[in-house]
Amino acid sequence: MKKTVIAAGMMLSASTVLAQEKSFVYVSNGDSGTVTAYELQKAQRQLKPIGEYPSGLKSMPMMVSQDNKTLYVSVRSKPYHVSAWHIQPDGSLQHFADTPLPEAMAYVALDKSGKFLLSSSYGGDLFSINRIAADGKVESAPVQVVHTGKRAHSIQTDPSNQFLYVPLLGADQLLQYRFDSHSGTVTANTPAFVNIQRESATGPRHFTFAPQRDQKGEQNLYLLTEMAGNISRLTLNKDGTLTEHEATPSLDPAIAANMQRGEARPLTGDDDLPKSAKPRLWQADIHITPNGRFLYSTERTSSHITAFHVSPIDGRLTLINSTPTETQPRGFAIDNSGRYLIESGQKSTQISLYSIDQTTGKLTLIERVPTGKGANWVTIVE
Repeated sequence: MKKTVIAAGMMLSASTVLAQEKSFVYVSNGDSGTVTAYELQKAQRQLKPIGEYPSGLKSMPMMVSQDNKTLYVSVRSKPYHVSAWHIQPDGSLQHFADTPLPEAMAYVALDKSGKFLLSSSYGGDLFSINRIAADGKVESAPVQVVHTGKRAHSIQTDPSNQFLYVPLLGADQLLQYRFDSHSGTVTANTPAFVNIQRESATGPRHFTFAPQRDQKGEQNLYLLTEMAGNISRLTLNKDGTLTEHEATPSLDPAIAANMQRGEARPLTGDDDLPKSAKPRLWQADIHITPNGRFLYSTERTSSHITAFHVSPIDGRLTLINSTPTETQPRGFAIDNSGRYLIESGQKSTQISLYSIDQTTGKLTLIERVPTGKGANWVTIVE
C-alpha cells in the first residue's frame, strides 16, 4: 500500500511539473489586425496553435498584467487605443475593454507595481501614463502626458520602480525621470537626459535591464541603437541618472561589413527611404535571459538575431554569433526558464521557436509555425 501511495504521489508530482511547464504565447500581427495565440508545450518542445483574435489594424506592442490574467494590445490605427483581453485558462482571449490613447503608441509597458500603463509614441513625440483599475481596465484619463523631443520609442521603469527612461531615436538621447509609483507621475531628473552620440544619428530604440547586478555591484542597462548597429551599456547611479560605457557592435562583423549606417524611418512608411549603396542597418528588439547570462538582439535588413555572452563581472558583452531568422525580424521573447526564444518577422507569416543552449547561448531552431501578416510583437505568459 505504501509503495502505491508513493508511486501515485510521484505521478501527481510529475503531472504538476508538466502543467507548470505550459506557457501561452501571443503574437500581434499589424497587417492582418489580429493576435494569434499558442501554447508553448515545453515537454513536447512545440508551439500548439490556440486561435486568432481580431484586434484592429496595426495591432503592435503588447504587455501582460502582473497576475498573467490580462493582455494589453496597443492599436496604432485610428482611433488610437489599447485593447484589454482576459486570458482564459486554456490560453484563449476574451476582449473586455478599449481605452483611447493620445497617439499611436510604439511601445507599451507596466511599471513594476503593475498599476500604471506606460506608452510612448514615435510619431507623436510623447509618452503617456494611465492608471489601471482593479478590474484590469486601463482608465481613460491619463495621469500624465509628457511631450518629448523627436521620436520617443520605448519606455520602462528601473527595477526599483523609482526611475523611468525613454530613448529618443530622433535626438540620440535617453531621457531620465524620477517616477512616483503612488501617483504615477514623473519629474525630470538632473540632468534630464544622456547623450548617446558616439557617432551622429545612432537612433537609440529599445533597452533592457540586467536581471541582477554584476559582481562590481553595478546595475547594467543595454540600449540598442537602431541606425548605428550597436548596443550601448550604461550603469544606473543611485540618483537614477545613467552613465554610458562601451558600445558593442550588434551584428557579426562579416554581416555588418556589407551594410551601411541606417536612417530614421519616415512617418509615411518604413520603406519610404531613398535607395542606398548598401543595405541600411535597422535594429529592432533586445532581450536578456532571466539568469542574465545571455543577451539577444535583432536586425531587420539582414534578418538576423545575434547572441551575446554577458560578463558576470562587469556586464560587458561578447559576441557569440548571428543566426538567420524570420524575414525582417521585429519582436521576440524569452520564456521564464531561459531555455526558449520565440521570434517574429514583419515580412514573414511564420514564427520561429528556438532552444537556447544553456552553456553556449547559441540558438537552435526547433520549428516554425504559421501566424498572421506583419507579425511584430511576441509576449509570453507563464
